[in-house]
Amino acid sequence: MTRTGTSIWLCFFGVLIMLTGPLIGADTKPGKSPEKSIEQKTKIHRLDTQERAPYDAFTYLNRIPAKADEGEDILDFTARVYSRLANQEGRILIKLPQGMTREAYLGYKIFLSTDAKVSNGNCVTCHAPDKFTDFKLHKLNVDSPPRPTPSLRNLTKRKIDLSKALQAKLAAAKSPNAPKAYRNIHLNKMDLTHLQAFLKQLNDVDDKAFRELILNAKILNTLLD
Repeated sequence: MTRTGTSIWLCFFGVLIMLTGPLIGADTKPGKSPEKSIEQKTKIHRLDTQERAPYDAFTYLNRIPAKADEGEDILDFTARVYSRLANQEGRILIKLPQGMTREAYLGYKIFLSTDAKVSNGNCVTCHAPDKFTDFKLHKLNVDSPPRPTPSLRNLTKRKIDLSKALQAKLAAAKSPNAPKAYRNIHLNKMDLTHLQAFLKQLNDVDDKAFRELILNAKILNTLLD
């Protein structure tokens, strides 16, 4: 290449850099590494959530929608999830992350259930994923003041006694002054055990442990259900 040609190419690249900025990114400062993506941090492909509980590993493994779409009714969301679960169950493809049990999986389905005559948690109507709260105020009975819906994430870390909390919910559901959301709760002793197992899946772990949950997942034999 001639000296003139070389000069033209150097000018071209100079203009290109001025227009587009440094190749390492405009947010990168000298001496500072660029922020890693979620996938780089966890070394997990197509992970798009910042949450780090076994439940989130479960939804990732089974490609279950993490939350309702904007404007989507919660009942439409649960129907969409149930459809996905039924499809995976029929082909024996439900994957449970390391440590998640059949009891916890059954608890998840009870949590989602809103219209069954038995094993109906109706939890999802107020404790909607992915934050497990609807960020609204609700009354426990007609005489009580409205209270914000607490998130169900990290209950164990917040030193919440899950057994007592579930028993209190069941007692409130049996009150004659209970709101409709509570009156639709129909649970037996076994259901409470399953729900408790599921709620334990909402406690966060670190990135390394989260990755292990996914790598060591196992297929659930749904023929037993």
